[in-house]
Amino acid sequence: MVSGRTFIQNPGPTNIPDRVLRAMARPAIDFGTPEFSVLLDSCLMRLNNHMGNSGPLIGYTSTGHGAWEATVTNLFDTGARILLCNSGHFSHRWGEMCEAHGLDVCWFETGWQRGVDPDALRDVLATDAGRRVEGVLLAHTETSTGVTSDLEAIRTVLDDLEHSALLVVDSIASFGCTPLEVDALGVDACLAVSQKGLMMPVGLAFTGISDRAVAAAYVNNRGRFYWDWRRRLEAEGYRRFCGTPPIHHLFGLDEALCMIAEEGGIDAVTSRHRRLADAVRAAVEVWSEAGALNFNAIKANERSDSVTCVRLAENYDADQVVAVARQRFDLSMGSGIGPLAGSTFRIGHLGDLNVPMLLGALGAVEASLRACQVPIGTGGLESATTMLSEVSS
Repeated sequence: MVSGRTFIQNPGPTNIPDRVLRAMARPAIDFGTPEFSVLLDSCLMRLNNHMGNSGPLIGYTSTGHGAWEATVTNLFDTGARILLCNSGHFSHRWGEMCEAHGLDVCWFETGWQRGVDPDALRDVLATDAGRRVEGVLLAHTETSTGVTSDLEAIRTVLDDLEHSALLVVDSIASFGCTPLEVDALGVDACLAVSQKGLMMPVGLAFTGISDRAVAAAYVNNRGRFYWDWRRRLEAEGYRRFCGTPPIHHLFGLDEALCMIAEEGGIDAVTSRHRRLADAVRAAVEVWSEAGALNFNAIKANERSDSVTCVRLAENYDADQVVAVARQRFDLSMGSGIGPLAGSTFRIGHLGDLNVPMLLGALGAVEASLRACQVPIGTGGLESATTMLSEVSS
């Protein structure tokens, strides 16, 4: 038996704090009681506040794919035209889902190393004759590429053009890690899940929606049942989950939200994520000096605070690095996905994570790269340590 714990540096699921696990390890309660109603209302209210959303928050017992499908089927009828910003594997999957539901998908390609270019988006939407595009869909942070797009710039494009398209944002990899103010940004639907920044097991998903989104759902004639926002908005208590509610997940969510409050609130949490991400970027920057690896995200200001995707030169195997990290150094990282398979690995730095955990993980990454004979610049771990010590002073 190996002593110590495996370091989980995947971009999701992430580390689950012992406090959350203990909170979930208790008997169920009757979901028809006032006790459960208070728990549910409190969780949804706090979560919505962290999202900066004044509209309703819809909860589902599902993965993020469920939130995708719920949002698409409520906002857009069959044949509706949407603009799908394809910045990586998961946004592409979302677009495929839209096509499966009969939407007219206009693919806006960013390349898998860049976020959404506001100027290019402006050019496309400016030529949208008759304003047929009903929604602009994008991932705030694309988990597969480590790229984060500028939501404020995208909202500005829509406002400048006086375009009425709904702004629909997948914040699955960014919520709780990157500052996000749904109302201020004019986001009409914001999707989130439990297993990333919220430090929980997989199984809960959410959509925070605007008044415009609510109105769109009510005039949409598409048939739907389980995902139907109207059923959920008009229900009370546990019925808002359109079935038996996820009692134990809500126990865990309540505890996770208490931990966020104890840290100083969501702003303190996102600041911690920025500090830790800066340390990862400092290490990768030094490692890249030998020329065998680099950031997948080309622009520094688009590099995610949740996950860093590292691209290796053609003659090196990123999957081998991931395997060596797991087998020899008890470090679990994310492999490359889709076209990035074999050429990239992903370091998750989100959720329940502190400085010693991160430095231990970076040490294991460096050891794995050396074990795989990937040339790296000297002093990556020292650079991360220096940055963290300067920030903390």
